[in-house]
Amino acid sequence: MSSQASMKQETTADVTPIKVMGGHTDIVESVVHLPGGRRIMTCSSDGSLRLWDLESGAQIGDDWKDEQEKSGVHDIALSPNGKTIVSGCWDGKVKLWDVETGKVIKRWTGHTDGVTSVCWSAGGDRVVSGSWDGTARV
Repeated sequence: MSSQASMKQETTADVTPIKVMGGHTDIVESVVHLPGGRRIMTCSSDGSLRLWDLESGAQIGDDWKDEQEKSGVHDIALSPNGKTIVSGCWDGKVKLWDVETGKVIKRWTGHTDGVTSVCWSAGGDRVVSGSWDGTARV
């Protein structure tokens, strides 16, 4: 278990934390493993995505933030090819991030309330988002 603004890595054999990675200033909403198994990405209600090294527990680089639009991030999903991450935000927007640069490369609108979940199709050619507005969008 973790406090709202941190994330813990745990073994499946017990619930003793291996590492506690702190840095977000609000609730950590979602976590994904990146290819290779050595890094993870977290997102938070503080509006940032953060890249972490699992071995050291240290943050890699700066926070990823969309400087054009500031909104809490509720969910993230890694594309099947590992090159992009999609995020669902409290302002109803869905954003596509480049894993190499940490920059937003596309924004989708349409939801009238916060996005609660995002996922990729198996082939990586579609993103689906779900929202508090009661809709799922492809």
